[in-house]
Amino acid sequence: MGKKLWCACVLATALSLGATLATAKDFIDISTAAGVADDGLGKGVAFADINNDGLIDLYVSNKGGANKLYLNKGNGKFEDITAKAGKGIDHPGFSMGSVFGDFDNDGYADLYMANGGQYEVESNRLFRNNGDNTFTDVTEKAGVGLKSFTYGASFVDYDNDGWLDIYCANYGVGEKNVLYRNNGNGTFTDVTDMAGIGDRSWSWMGVWADVNGDNFPDLYVVNGRYPVGEPNKLYINNKNGTFTEQAKARGVEDANWGLGASFADIDNDGDLDLFVSNYVGPNNLYVNDGKGNFTQSSSQIKGSHEGWGKGPTFGDIDHDGDLDLYEGDCKLANQLYINDGKGNFTNQVDKQPVLKCETVRTKGTAFADIDNDGDLDLYVINWGAPNKLYKNTQDDKNWLKVKLTGTVSNRDAYGTKVKIFENGKNTLLALRETRSSTGFCAQEPKIAHFGLNAAKKYDVVAVFPSGIEARISGVKTGQTIEIIEPALQKPNMLTELVK
Repeated sequence: MGKKLWCACVLATALSLGATLATAKDFIDISTAAGVADDGLGKGVAFADINNDGLIDLYVSNKGGANKLYLNKGNGKFEDITAKAGKGIDHPGFSMGSVFGDFDNDGYADLYMANGGQYEVESNRLFRNNGDNTFTDVTEKAGVGLKSFTYGASFVDYDNDGWLDIYCANYGVGEKNVLYRNNGNGTFTDVTDMAGIGDRSWSWMGVWADVNGDNFPDLYVVNGRYPVGEPNKLYINNKNGTFTEQAKARGVEDANWGLGASFADIDNDGDLDLFVSNYVGPNNLYVNDGKGNFTQSSSQIKGSHEGWGKGPTFGDIDHDGDLDLYEGDCKLANQLYINDGKGNFTNQVDKQPVLKCETVRTKGTAFADIDNDGDLDLYVINWGAPNKLYKNTQDDKNWLKVKLTGTVSNRDAYGTKVKIFENGKNTLLALRETRSSTGFCAQEPKIAHFGLNAAKKYDVVAVFPSGIEARISGVKTGQTIEIIEPALQKPNMLTELVK
């Protein structure tokens, strides 16, 4: 568990990470030993600590067959608690990209289940976390039982009022994506038309990121239908409850048949770049200029191939200070792209063939430190074949994890940017932004993970959605720290946290 750190005032600092810190170690398949080799018709993966014990738990959504909730017992072991977690948690129907989020700000991760349907469309469900490893279905009271074949759901505080809202990316002829605004009393209101984000394309995912640096989350919607594709949409947040669609103007329209997308600062320059996985057509990488305008830079990815892309996820797997990329493939083999530190990627999965999942149709993928040893492990959802949990054997001290808690902002602190600087210096080393859903039907833990040189100390700055900033100086690696948003502070005032 991380130490809780509280606050006082200053400006942030840094230096870039210098030479490569370490080489990537092997991943080991521990799926069966860990108890999570579910062989259902998998679609989605969602990580969250449902009981606040410091261990990351796992929810698997299956498109046919029962969903599974796995409680992390430590030491790489999980317990299937689906049967005792509450009525409806298993939902043996057609579930897709379900997602965790503390919608009532009580400190426990609630679950929104995204559903489709085999013979008729089933309604999505909202489950409130009771704090004792059980959940209660509160869908009807909340008013979020949408029946629109939701492929990807996400929690987001789009208006920065401190409450998590829900966005549903919906698939099918004439279906409209839906935004529910959290009323702060356990109920939600459909504000889709008012917000202007009711895209009627065939949508697979909606992923959120502050692309222009104004502290309000923007929305990227991944669209596509066979065989010609369909343009994706980028909705820029107007900061007044409405959005303006600007995908073409900002260079990320991508008219292939897209399935997944993920934002990440691939070149450590302090803004969020974008990778799009396309099922039909080439995958694409877009580099952000810092103002939310993008340049297609797909040539920076070596060893990619056209088609069948689905589940991308970013993480610093080798602790060298930059984000690497794993992508699930729906037909051939999955890829592992190693970053050279400048945002150039090379596919090196041949060096770790266990990660290929060849001839298996991979869906959602996500990195998570499931055993709290500081390196990022990998969970891979497969269709009609056992899911895979790969343990990372990096096992060094070249890492730092930052847990965030909002007080003025939403409790989960989704939308917070965490920045790393070398102690006493002012050059940015790395940036992470916390969010709920990402990639394809996937959710990573709400903990910012960094690879950092253990021989140095660092300054950590958290910029919360409220605009409140907090800073901790002289932080050592090899630990998890917690930053709690300072409540009694004006926005944009940087507060230094003291142990």
